[in-house]
Parts: sequence; structure tokens; C-alpha cells
Amino acid sequence: MDLGLRVLSYLISGVLVYGLLGWLGDHYLGTKFLLPIGIVAGAAFGVYMIIRRYGRVDEAAPALSAKDRSNRATITEHRQEAE
Repeated sequence: MDLGLRVLSYLISGVLVYGLLGWLGDHYLGTKFLLPIGIVAGAAFGVYMIIRRYGRVDEAAPALSAKDRSNRATITEHRQEAE
């Protein structure tokens, strides 16, 4: 539950902060397109931060599986030679 709330807070805060920056840019520059860009950019940045912080891939697993495959091939070759 705690992890889910942290992930949700990253998404919400990204949208709010960058949406606020977009709104301020629209307000002071007299444009109307920076708010939607800010909201989308905030959501994208929130997703990026979530993946960077919580989406780590275990690097030992692919290396282990490659090593395991080579060991299996060696064992299979030895079995075929023994027969």
C-alpha cells in the first residue's frame, strides 16, 4: 500500500508542478498551449521517475540464465559423448 501511494504521489505531483509551470507560462506570455504541454510533460516525467526509482531490473538474472544455458549445453554434450 505504501509503495502504491508513493507511485501515485509521483504522478500527481508531476502533473501539478508542470501544469502549474505551464499555466504560469500561459498567464505571463499570453498563450494557451503551455498548460496542456505542461500537464503531459508532468505525467511523462512522473512515469519516468517511477520507472527510474522503482522499476529496476535485476541484472544478475540474465547473466545467471546465460551461464546456466552454457552449463546445460556442456552437460548435454558430455551425455552424448558417454552414450
